[in-house]
Amino acid sequence: MINKQDSGTPSLLNRLVSLTTIRDIELFEISLLKTLTELLRIRQISMYKLNPSKDTCWISTYSTSLVQDDNKRQFSEFQEVYTSETTVPEEIMAAQLWVNTTRKPYTYNKNNQYLIIYPILGAHKIESLLSFELSHPLTENEMLIISSLLGITHNFRSLLDENQKDKLTGLLNRQTFEESIYKIQSLLVNAAVDSDNKWDKENKRKAKKGTENLYLAIIDVDNFKSINDRFGHIMGDEVLLLLSYIMKQIFRAKDLLFRFGGEEFVAIIRTQGKQETHNVLERLRNKIEQYRFPQINTVTISIGATLIKNEHFLPAEIISRADQALYHAKNHGKNQFHFYEDLVESQHIEETRETGTIDFF
Repeated sequence: MINKQDSGTPSLLNRLVSLTTIRDIELFEISLLKTLTELLRIRQISMYKLNPSKDTCWISTYSTSLVQDDNKRQFSEFQEVYTSETTVPEEIMAAQLWVNTTRKPYTYNKNNQYLIIYPILGAHKIESLLSFELSHPLTENEMLIISSLLGITHNFRSLLDENQKDKLTGLLNRQTFEESIYKIQSLLVNAAVDSDNKWDKENKRKAKKGTENLYLAIIDVDNFKSINDRFGHIMGDEVLLLLSYIMKQIFRAKDLLFRFGGEEFVAIIRTQGKQETHNVLERLRNKIEQYRFPQINTVTISIGATLIKNEHFLPAEIISRADQALYHAKNHGKNQFHFYEDLVESQHIEETRETGTIDFF
């Protein structure tokens, strides 16, 4: 239970100051979960991002280790933050009706341990749910702390979204892509350096959980200039809006979707392998081809993709490989999807290595 000293204004303000210095949405959400574990004195907290059209959700969990020192509870540095896509748990589904109806937290008492499901509200809907356990029901003071923190962070998150998202489609914008690809580059470099350490605990932990691959795909609307010339820019914007909507339906929450202006999009896809990546991108291409766009009727896309590998550290090189696969598709009939690696293996294009930087598109 939070006492008056624990919930003092300076402590809460310090946490808010720390939170609002973060400009990365993923790190911001992790820091929010960490702050709540500290404020509520709990071991673990999860955030469930619900998908209204599916029975799956994206879950982020933050856990801490609890140690004893002079009969006082103290928290060490976090043990683990992990994310995964999963089927909505039964307890979350049971709480949804109550939360959707009342817009209030759901409490379930099981063996004198209280499961709390706390809604994070958006402008017109519940965006996600927080789940954690307490040894007691939420007190009025704890409710005030949580609601105040979530209210302020919601406003700040809205500012982050506005800064990082494309105004027309709502996808992440070009600036955010450049930040993301350099972040991925840094992770790849660090992973390569750490891989020589056989006793590295983090690498061993990841190995136990299984590894995923990252693929970068460039998606381009075929004959988009002709669409604008024949039907006008308003209808061209409508095509981009509908395309972005379909992309959000096809891809998963863990995939990153970007728009750069014009008709060019990029997806950074996290999958178990090449076949899964192929299935996702082919499903997108087929969906667009079969969709009937107002007035325009049929629209097609071309896609080029490449595996993001440790030996290709330069963002320019990663982008160039996908770009070569895209232009092979554009120059050989359009409405196609190609992997860069397949084109090199079949000798349709020659593998090259970038030594400098290039402009993004």
